[in-house]
Amino acid sequence: MIVLAIIIYVLLNLAPKWMLKEKYIQMENDFNWKIPFIKLTGFVFSFFIAFLLIFGITKSTKDTYIENKNAIYGLEFNNTLEEMGFQDSMKIKSINGEEIEKVSDIVKRIIIENGDVEVSVEKNGIHNKIVLRDSDKILLMQNNKDNLIVPIMFDSNGENKIILTTKSFGFSDVIDRFKTLCKQSLILINSNPLAYKGISGFVAISKINNFRGYLMILSLNLIIIGILNMLPFPGFSIGNCLISTIETLRKKLYNKKRKRIIGWISIFLVVGFIILRLI
Repeated sequence: MIVLAIIIYVLLNLAPKWMLKEKYIQMENDFNWKIPFIKLTGFVFSFFIAFLLIFGITKSTKDTYIENKNAIYGLEFNNTLEEMGFQDSMKIKSINGEEIEKVSDIVKRIIIENGDVEVSVEKNGIHNKIVLRDSDKILLMQNNKDNLIVPIMFDSNGENKIILTTKSFGFSDVIDRFKTLCKQSLILINSNPLAYKGISGFVAISKINNFRGYLMILSLNLIIIGILNMLPFPGFSIGNCLISTIETLRKKLYNKKRKRIIGWISIFLVVGFIILRLI
């Protein structure tokens, strides 16, 4: 998916040149102020297309889930979470002071929070707090294919099933998903080498087994590319925009071949740095 996202970004960057043709060259030679903004095309539309994909995926589906407040009989935890201090029939009240809407969001929220995570829990009316470290997050990500947390569906007599919630997603859900993907992208780009060593894929938090899932991964990759292009270095959108602005102000173009070489060197250095941090 990252290759497809890169292709989309490159095509978006080249689109203005293909559409304007000779007019683009003329504007560049005339030091037209539109050129610096045109340099931002790929950067802006990477985010825009990612948002449209998230919007389409979100609005075209209905969500059936268990609200955390409706998990009145508590939760069941796998061995990994039990070793961290969680106990069956325990309820999770909040994560870092924020209430959780869905049971299915609990693990994801724990993983994407920065630094230590304070989980407020309650069992038999007794409230407690469990603090999870980066090493605990590693274990959760390594076991992401398991059912880490399962709500207890019936009371002790095997009756009175808890309430299931079904609803259509709203625009606020689209925004929340977009924010979550942006947060995941930042963590991937600026990841702690110890925290994510040996993890097969951070996006594996969400099990990808359908077309919508793959589109969501494409959205994530487009956001990653968009964020990288915020770097003020040659070869990246913001950097190219700054160079073009300087050229427009001084009414003189830099050597195009030299700009390309410096741009590619800059891209390889940044990408190489990110890869090294993940090793």
